Amino acid sequence: MKSKYLFITLLIGSFMVGCGPTAEEKEKEGKEISAQKKLKIETILEEYNDCSANAESRNDCKNFTARAICEYYGIDDLKVDGEYVEYHAIFDFVTTDASWKNLGMATVQESLDNAQQMANDGFPVVAIDTEDKHKLAIIIIEGKQVKSGSWGLNAPTCAAFFPASGPEPFIHKTLNYAFSSPEGIQLWVKK
Repeated sequence: MKSKYLFITLLIGSFMVGCGPTAEEKEKEGKEISAQKKLKIETILEEYNDCSANAESRNDCKNFTARAICEYYGIDDLKVDGEYVEYHAIFDFVTTDASWKNLGMATVQESLDNAQQMANDGFPVVAIDTEDKHKLAIIIIEGKQVKSGSWGLNAPTCAAFFPASGPEPFIHKTLNYAFSSPEGIQLWVKK
């Protein structure tokens, strides 16, 4: 009798193990998600360029960075009273919202490594210049780190949607492209 139960248990267990996705299926799914995010960030950049081109005032696109973070990562966050916060309010939002965690400073390679890994794993990650009066936020996106000669560190891949009066927005560049120095740059992740 015990051998019958053991046989049935093993048989059911083998079906349960065989029902999950294979390593190849998981890899293919990961590549599809990566391709979708790449397309999404490119679409977000086009929308930002349209917003800037059609802006009637300097205030028209100020909430775009928060919107881009949410759309890229598929989260419903960075809002107050149903509206996306303006770029200069993102720092205050992440520092007071318990679902955001400080990963550390960009001067520490481990913090940069963790930021890139978390972004690659699908977690929303932002880099914020705490020494800038506007607390400019940059989105860490899926990608690979590249050694920065000026920083002396491996910098993560990012996207930036600067205010209308700022530099040109960009995607698929490294964090050292956005900031000349890692000093004062804090990294945050939404858990």
